[in-house]
Amino acid sequence: MYIDKSLRFTLKHLHFIGLTCAMWVILNALAACILASADNVESLTLRLLVWEGYAPEREQAIFIREVYKKYSVRLKFVIKNASNPDDFFNELRKGEVDMISPAHNLPKDSRYNLTTNGLTLPINLTHVPNYRHIAEDLQYQSWAMEDDVVFAVPVLQGPYGLAYNADILPEEPRSWNVLWDPRYAGRYTVSGDYYELSIYISALALGYRPEDIFSYDAIKGHLLEERVRMLAVNAHSFWTGFDKEIYFKGKALATSWRSTFPELNALGEKWRITVPQEGTTWWVDTLMIGHTLKTNPRLRRIAEEWINYLLEPLVQTESLALKLGIYPVTTPALTLFKKRQVHSPDTINQNRLLENHIPWKVLKTRSRNAFSLLWNEALRVRAAD
Repeated sequence: MYIDKSLRFTLKHLHFIGLTCAMWVILNALAACILASADNVESLTLRLLVWEGYAPEREQAIFIREVYKKYSVRLKFVIKNASNPDDFFNELRKGEVDMISPAHNLPKDSRYNLTTNGLTLPINLTHVPNYRHIAEDLQYQSWAMEDDVVFAVPVLQGPYGLAYNADILPEEPRSWNVLWDPRYAGRYTVSGDYYELSIYISALALGYRPEDIFSYDAIKGHLLEERVRMLAVNAHSFWTGFDKEIYFKGKALATSWRSTFPELNALGEKWRITVPQEGTTWWVDTLMIGHTLKTNPRLRRIAEEWINYLLEPLVQTESLALKLGIYPVTTPALTLFKKRQVHSPDTINQNRLLENHIPWKVLKTRSRNAFSLLWNEALRVRAAD
């Protein structure tokens, strides 16, 4: 009797141990499968070459989570900041970027021919449904299309404007001619990247019509040459990339991509945008997809969805336009932008610029070459002083 009970006890425990071992084996197998599954999750990297601030970290993180939920893909962004317009072409040609953010006058520029040289891809607008919300005057523009297909999607816009330090200039300047006022020689800074912009503002200051400033033959002559030369010689410095507060601090005047200057004002300087009577030229930055995604349809679609995400009203307004001091491009975002503006005298000028400006044109080769020669000669004279 005792042996029988002991045997039953032993068999019972052996059965329990066997079940435990089996469960342990099964659980380990499941864990291994889960780990293997995790290891097999596709990882993709989207490489952006964009102007500083155009890919906010917070928005990257949100989008990465959405991509994982939708595609079970681990997405990683690699961000490079452009420092001048040539960067876009050069990096695309080397195959080192998947998306760029050129201004609207660059895709059809004869130096780059971005829509016809095979370096960029057409964009499938079914993956960018927010395109329909872009302001009508920015949709389906000739500078964005090739063979009736969109290659460049507007993402942000703004002025090449005239900014002034109200602590130094208590009265708002009303003309580009203030840059040639002897009182401010050596006290202003202008863009060093876009030489043609110095030609535009020089021509506007001389009284040329806005529609003529993009044609060398319409504005050429000694007066223009002298104006451009003096602009370069008397500049304190030339800023590059996306203008920062360090470029403006302590100066009286500056050209700028922005319409507000919260960082400078936080440093105790009162910088404001003005609306010159001659007019202000205007850029529209776009997003284009590089040829590197031609054989990667999944990442190409994710890139298109990133464009769509950046066109969301809150992203356009809160994360981009208001933070950078520039303007959204979609109608819902522009409505929200105006509601979120801090009402001040600056707001009036911001809205005046938005409603009345001079869009950049794609330059003909002759005009571009002449403008480049004009500016380089002006820099030569400056260096010789």
